[in-house]
Amino acid sequence: MTRTARVEPITEETQESIQVSGWRVMDVTDPNEMREVSQHDTEPQAIEAARNYERETSNEPGSQPDDTQDYESSETPRG
Repeated sequence: MTRTARVEPITEETQESIQVSGWRVMDVTDPNEMREVSQHDTEPQAIEAARNYERETSNEPGSQPDDTQDYESSETPRG
């Protein structure tokens, strides 16, 4: 089954601010059973890991093809 991944920040709160300390890839295929797949130092690393995770699971028997979802709205669309 093709999995759906989401990239989200890992944050640390202080009295003065909220700081991003890293990025995590979450498997959100089943919203009731979300699980962390991996952690990364930078957002681009996490985005690449999420893409690879979805691509790998799209090769499993009975899976739909990977939809090449965009993870970052600031990316320019590729034609």
